[in-house]
Amino acid sequence: MRARNPLYIMAKPPPEAQAQITALARNDPGRGADLLHVTLVSLFDLHYAPPEWLPAVIAALDSVDAPAFPLAFDRIENRKAVTLRTRAPLAEARAFQAALVRHLLERKAPMMLGTTPEPHVTINYRGDRLGSQKIAPIGWTVEEIMLVESIVGQTTHVEHGRWRLRGAG
Repeated sequence: MRARNPLYIMAKPPPEAQAQITALARNDPGRGADLLHVTLVSLFDLHYAPPEWLPAVIAALDSVDAPAFPLAFDRIENRKAVTLRTRAPLAEARAFQAALVRHLLERKAPMMLGTTPEPHVTINYRGDRLGSQKIAPIGWTVEEIMLVESIVGQTTHVEHGRWRLRGAG
């Protein structure tokens, strides 16, 4: 089954970080800056999910109480796609991901996938074969998370909610 409407919990960079990212020569200029994101948790495909699953996830996220955390990327890597990454452990981000999955499980929110990918930002979905390179760090503090449905093949994100994190400015 091919994904059609995958649902993710994401962090999107603020305008300053978006501007830094879109200025990178290896960024795909055909994609809008509003699509830049870090996937924190992959949940399930809304196309195949029972209708009660989305409200169940939203209800679980309504009670999230977690601290804001930093993200910073200092490398461009070409894997299947061109991504911003770091070799730093991103301990706060990984701890947030683990706590978020625990929170969702405790509230019995559906998570067919429930994966927590290594934090990164995809800047070009077509690989460029240019390998890895160091860049000046691009970072921000994640102050809110978003529940986002990706419409595969349409370069579209549908937002289903936003939640502020503790300590957000």
